[in-house]
Order: sequence, then structure tokens, then C-alpha cells
Amino acid sequence: MPSHSLPKVSVLIPAFNEEKYILRTLSALMRQDYPCYEIIIADNASTDRTAIVIQQFIDRQPVTAISIHLVYENKRGTNFARECARQKATGSIIAQIDADCIPTANWLRKGVTALTRNRKTVAVTGPYDYYDGDKWMRTSSVLSQKIFYPLINTLVQFTGRAAILIGGNTFIRAAILESAGGYNTALTFYGDDVDMGKKLATYGHVAYSSDLILFSSSRRYKANGFFQVNKKYQACFWNLVWKKDNLLQTAETSHPR
Repeated sequence: MPSHSLPKVSVLIPAFNEEKYILRTLSALMRQDYPCYEIIIADNASTDRTAIVIQQFIDRQPVTAISIHLVYENKRGTNFARECARQKATGSIIAQIDADCIPTANWLRKGVTALTRNRKTVAVTGPYDYYDGDKWMRTSSVLSQKIFYPLINTLVQFTGRAAILIGGNTFIRAAILESAGGYNTALTFYGDDVDMGKKLATYGHVAYSSDLILFSSSRRYKANGFFQVNKKYQACFWNLVWKKDNLLQTAETSHPR
């Protein structure tokens, strides 16, 4: 299929103090086999050399059809950064990825294919594979995401209460995201993906594709403890499902995003 007939993807990357990780992410994104996309990185008031290394990377790139933009958001928070990047986006599909992820060369193509397979699908998400985690953590995490997450996602959407969304591995129809009001900047970190999944599910189906795997770092789990971090994520999700106190509006302050 010629590139001019493909939907354009805007890849959004929030970046806070990511100088050690961001170049691997950008290099992998530049090797995508999908020809129609742009990359927008939102520097979220970093205190290290994140913005410098990104700009140097941009300056080194040859003139191609793939544009890379660096924007700045001084209000701390993942959703502030994503919303800042979204305002710059020109694609009909928004792809969310984190600054410590390493996508395979077919990640964009697989995401677009999964999203556009059915017109009723408004978003698609998939598992993380924690490439730097130990064997037990990596294996158990991938298996649970592949086996249980699709079932839970189907169940909670059937009840109309929520949808599973992996925040750094998601493709969303840009028009639907605009109709949903963009990113909820009232949420600083935990709960942002849960909130977005719930909103998007009111517009159509949020698909979970076990084949849409993205390599991501386990550094947050290593820094803060696997069970402690997972407990926060699970609490956000199930509080929403059971309509309790909604979301844990807590920032991630002890480790970069």
C-alpha cells in the first residue's frame, strides 16, 4: 500500500530526566517499517541533559519524510507532557510510548493494523516485555499480560465500567481523543491510563492485542519494589471498576517516568 494512503501516526513521548534512555527509543523509532509518522517529544521540565541530547539527535538526522519535534512543558506530570505533545500532533492516530521503551521495527505497523481492523475500535493496547528485568519477573509479567489482561479487558468493557490501557503502548484515534477532551492533566501519574481507558471505552471498543508487545524498562519496579508499584496500578484500576474512590492521584517522585 502506498504511503500516501496510510493513516499518519503521531508518536508522543513524555520525557522527564531521560538522557540515559531516550536515544535508544528515538533510534528504534527511526527504524520503523511504517512510512507515515512523526515523532513529538515533550521535555517535561527535565533537570538533566534530556533536551540537549534530543536536539543533538534531531540535528544529526538526514532530511527524510519523518519529522521529529521537541516541545517543552514546564508543568510536571505525564499527562501535561502528553497533552502538550498532542497539541502539536498532525496525525489521525496517536501512538503513546515512554522514553525508556524500545519498539521493534514493526511496532507502528502492527499497532495501526490492529487499530484500523475494525471501525468500532477506538484504541488498541498491548503488553510490556521488561527487557532488563530478571527471568522470573519478565516471564511472569508477560504471561499474565497475555493471558489475564485480554479476559479482564473484555469483562470490564462488557460491564461498561472500564478498559485496560497500557499507557506507554497504546494507539488511539486522534479524533476520538479530541472528543474525549484530550489527556486529563488533573492526574499526575498513577491512574492516567485507567482514566483514559474508561473515557475511550464510552466511544467504542478498546482492543487488547497480545501480539502488540513493546520492550520497556523495569527500572521503576527495581527502584520502588515490584509488588509496591504493582499494588498502586492495581488499586487505581479496581477502584475505578468497583466505583470506589475513583483514582489514586499520586505523582511518581522517587524515580523518573
